[in-house]
Amino acid sequence: MRIETYGFDDFDAVLTQMGNEFGYTDVNKKVLIPALRNAMKITMPYAKSLARANTGEMRNSITVEARRPSDRDKKSKYIYDTDAAIAILSVKQSKVSLGEEFGTAKRAGQPFIRPSLEANQSTILQTLSDELQKKIQRYQSRNSKDTKK
Repeated sequence: MRIETYGFDDFDAVLTQMGNEFGYTDVNKKVLIPALRNAMKITMPYAKSLARANTGEMRNSITVEARRPSDRDKKSKYIYDTDAAIAILSVKQSKVSLGEEFGTAKRAGQPFIRPSLEANQSTILQTLSDELQKKIQRYQSRNSKDTKK
């Protein structure tokens, strides 16, 4: 799948302006992280439907997390030093969950995290775009009222 972005320079300029006016940490907490979290939540039902449910423990441990990347995250080849926020679809790490997702020496894997992300790529991106647009407009209007007082 090929993903093309349009207007990213404009988006970056808006976030930079908001960061300069209201503080980067505040914009990150109130705009980027919630938008990422909401966009990634779309993947959970499909991931849960693909996960084996022997006891249901693994299925119930599937979560979405959005946050600023930690130093450990930045060691990953998928995270860049310039990333302001990340979103993660994960499962409680155990021998069972790793064996299910990637397989073992004796049995092929039955992936449930990766297929959920792959199947929902377009929806994640569209939801993220919509969420960012709403949150940026709401944040700007709320903060412009505060600065006029």
